[in-house]
Amino acid sequence: MKKTKFAVLLTAFMAVLGLSSCLGEPDPFYTGTEIMKVNNFMGFYSFKSSVGYTVEPTNSNVITSTLDANYAYVTYKYDTRTLDPSSDKIDAEIQYLLPINELEYNYNNFEDNAAMHTVSSSIKFFDKTNIFIDLTYFYERTSDDELTEELAKHSFYLRRATAEEDEDVADDVIVLYLTHNVTDVDNNENRKSIGTETRHFDLNYVLQGSKPEKIIIKFKQNTSSINVDDNVRDSKIEIEYKEIVDTYFPESGSNI
Repeated sequence: MKKTKFAVLLTAFMAVLGLSSCLGEPDPFYTGTEIMKVNNFMGFYSFKSSVGYTVEPTNSNVITSTLDANYAYVTYKYDTRTLDPSSDKIDAEIQYLLPINELEYNYNNFEDNAAMHTVSSSIKFFDKTNIFIDLTYFYERTSDDELTEELAKHSFYLRRATAEEDEDVADDVIVLYLTHNVTDVDNNENRKSIGTETRHFDLNYVLQGSKPEKIIIKFKQNTSSINVDDNVRDSKIEIEYKEIVDTYFPESGSNI
């Protein structure tokens, strides 16, 4: 059993001085990378941090396609001399942008036809309900042009278990079943490469107004191949949910 090493996405709203120049003055430019919420207003994008400030791109022309994601990894660079202490906005150059795909809720009770290699126990919290989980799985290594198509064949779902289904379910414990499904299971023998991606999940789908002590995520694990075969074992990670919320989001109060 793995116990969660949680990470909360708190980024200090301050300039970090870089290496000194030959003149002995600090580098006024700061570069940061974090998970940010994507805001889209009529094709104009901005990115909001977990602590409330917003990055507005000075080079929005580099975003050449529609960002079909609620969150993204964003690397941005700005001149600390241009900061306005009275504003919660930062004008910055976007240097890297990676949309984060969703962990969907399993309304249709899909079953696993592919195993997980690893599910990270380091769960990242943006706020008390939006979490990010690193999923490691086998995929078929292809050309760059075909990689997007291959990754699109992998879907991941979470579903809340009932007390009848799982003995770990309790008044203060929520159990979630993680499902990995591929569209072409017959091709699993070619999936020999291992990769990791971050997925977003909105806990509002499962909390239903509650504030549990613990959330347990259970999944099928196979570190030898993607197949759901004799090498598969039942594995799980645990999230000390109430402790995290009370420690890092106390302003949210006791109500979800």
